[in-house]
Amino acid sequence: MAKVIQWATGNTGSLALQAVVESADLELVGVRVYDEHKRGRDAGELIGQAPVGVVATSDTAEILATEADVVLYMGNVERNREACFADVETLLASGKNVVATGSSFIDPRAFDATLGDRLAAACDRGNSTFLGVGLFPGFWGESVGALLTRLSFRCGTLSVRETLSYAAYPSRELMFDMMGYGYAPDDPTPVLSDPSNVGGGFIGTVTVLAKALGLDVRSVSPFRDTATTDRRLEVAAGIIEPGTVAAMRIGIRADCGPVRLVVEHITRMAPDIAPDWPIDEGYEIELDGVPSMRCHLLLGIHGEEHSQMGCWATAMHAVHAIPAVIAAPPGVLDLAAFGSFLAPGSRTS
Repeated sequence: MAKVIQWATGNTGSLALQAVVESADLELVGVRVYDEHKRGRDAGELIGQAPVGVVATSDTAEILATEADVVLYMGNVERNREACFADVETLLASGKNVVATGSSFIDPRAFDATLGDRLAAACDRGNSTFLGVGLFPGFWGESVGALLTRLSFRCGTLSVRETLSYAAYPSRELMFDMMGYGYAPDDPTPVLSDPSNVGGGFIGTVTVLAKALGLDVRSVSPFRDTATTDRRLEVAAGIIEPGTVAAMRIGIRADCGPVRLVVEHITRMAPDIAPDWPIDEGYEIELDGVPSMRCHLLLGIHGEEHSQMGCWATAMHAVHAIPAVIAAPPGVLDLAAFGSFLAPGSRTS
């Protein structure tokens, strides 16, 4: 039975914690929390269940001293990149395998060569294994996109897309300050107003997918397109005034020689804004080739909230990766390499 530490208990982390607690094949041995109101509480209590005998801690040294086969690391790397990479580096060097969520972890070296090299060195010191997973990025393009090419004779463009409404997302910091909703389209204040910052979130999908397909990435071009609202919108994160950003299309295009890869995220605060962009919520993969094809995934088909179902999918991708990561040789894996533990690789011509 694999011994598991759950690191971070936010939305996705709490779901992963529940899955570990209820698994017959996994043993929860530690929980790392950031919220002082959670410190000292039983892990079962944190997920609304009976006590399980594991008390949450905010002490990293205590976690490092706990014997475990794997850590499910779900710290917020998008907001605290250096601190989160340092956490993972320390865990790997201590001999603990790590499965991490977050776009920066999908292909750490493609995101930042120095940080990727640090994780690889930590794996060497600890004889440990690292894998970054997720949903988008971290599964839909890297795993399903590569799988669909098995049906393709020839492909010119492979597009991977996520389309969501963020009207119910309550974080003003993420929606406004990070993404740029409610700002003028040319305002440089939001983090993602700089297309290079957009590219960092999707580069891992491009590099892993290209590797799975046997392609070389020749060049990449990040993009951010916006659309404004003509009326005042009241959404969960705040007020969006007329003339400010109320929809955006962000992503990265990659020239891989015979194939072009496009990874994009389309999001709106109202369904009628930017009607010429893809409108159906969910996840799509399109192959422009022979045969041409489109695959659509919708999480939550019985009225569930789509973003919450996405958190469940992300959590379970990490949990289900545990046995293969424990069995894998030491080093930094990505989903192209990880696929070799589960199924044959894919290529396209």
